[in-house]
Amino acid sequence: MQLRVCFENMKSVNVNDASMMRHYAESYLADFRPEWAGFIMLPHNETQRATMEPAWQMLIRNATPDMERRLLEYVRGNPMAAYHVHIYRRDHGNEVKVQ
Repeated sequence: MQLRVCFENMKSVNVNDASMMRHYAESYLADFRPEWAGFIMLPHNETQRATMEPAWQMLIRNATPDMERRLLEYVRGNPMAAYHVHIYRRDHGNEVKVQ
């Protein structure tokens, strides 16, 4: 499976520097071997702020169900400062939002 972790900035945050965000996200997810994937526009009904601002994203390829479980526990127990974190899983075909 592939996991996609998206970071939607909170209202008071405005980060336009991709290299800074990449370092921040890679450090936050270091135990999961993430791959930088730039930004993406998320559907409004899946975001906290319902704005047209892009969300930064990381991919975790070849994830196992145990890795997905650990990632969900990690994100819930250690929220990333200034960001809403969204997690999507793709087994085959379309993605499913898991958080």
